[in-house]
Amino acid sequence: MKPINKAWQRPTTAAEIAAATTNLESFGMNVRDWQHELRNISSRRAFAAQIQESPQLLAKSLNDHGQCDAYLAAYVEWLCHKHGVEAPAWVNEPERIARKAWFDYPPLWRDSFIHAPSSFRRRGVFTRPDDVLKLRHGRPRVSNEQKRLKSIERQRRYRERMREWIRIGREAEDTDR
Repeated sequence: MKPINKAWQRPTTAAEIAAATTNLESFGMNVRDWQHELRNISSRRAFAAQIQESPQLLAKSLNDHGQCDAYLAAYVEWLCHKHGVEAPAWVNEPERIARKAWFDYPPLWRDSFIHAPSSFRRRGVFTRPDDVLKLRHGRPRVSNEQKRLKSIERQRRYRERMREWIRIGREAEDTDR
């Protein structure tokens, strides 16, 4: 039995997907792993940070007619459009269009052709993507450490105010005497 790779981490950005991809199978697994990471994002700013860096092109190394590059660009553009985030410039690069059409399930190609979002169809990728991004309204989530530090600061300010009130009260008592 092989030991578990303790250094392994899920890709957290679109660029990390491409960097970690060595073959078509690993591309699919990396996209799925990134989708798991996207579920933890709660703000548009955090999502925008994950897609800003341009992923390296995979067409030459994978010999897949640019289908993986097209899928990644289409998926990012689709998520941006769906959630009101400006798509990064790299999604519109001409190299990110498949030179050969790709269908997620060829026997049902008509269904894929009809129901694929426009960002996918323009790039020759025909599939129904998964919307895993659930952005919240209001404040973004913060870690427990951030909450703890904020609470410490709030307590410090409160104690400072109380000391000032006590000082003012004592000065008022001294002037009354």
